[in-house]
Amino acid sequence: MIDDDLELCQELDEILKDEGYLVESVADGSLGKTALISNPYDLVIIDYRMPSFNGVEVLKFIKEKGLKIKVFLISGRPFVEKLLKEEGLSSLVTSVLNKPFCIKTLLDNIKRL
Repeated sequence: MIDDDLELCQELDEILKDEGYLVESVADGSLGKTALISNPYDLVIIDYRMPSFNGVEVLKFIKEKGLKIKVFLISGRPFVEKLLKEEGLSSLVTSVLNKPFCIKTLLDNIKRL
């Protein structure tokens, strides 16, 4: 998970670990880029708004590097799907979860993958 909200990261880490997933979280997009290059993740959950590199910049990095990874983007912004389309990044995002999002919906989306 790439998100600057440490409390959210800790909570989701616990929930996902309880579900049997291996989880790693980083606090900003810059650290996220390093983690994405270093580790073969199946899924990354990225916050849209972060310091350093935001979620869209991380998506551009994923596209530039040709990384094959499922992406869930979380956002409190209602226009994020339009922005993704304008930036040509919609195809990289498996799911957009609007804050506040339902944990059950997140888990169902992960299981569906």
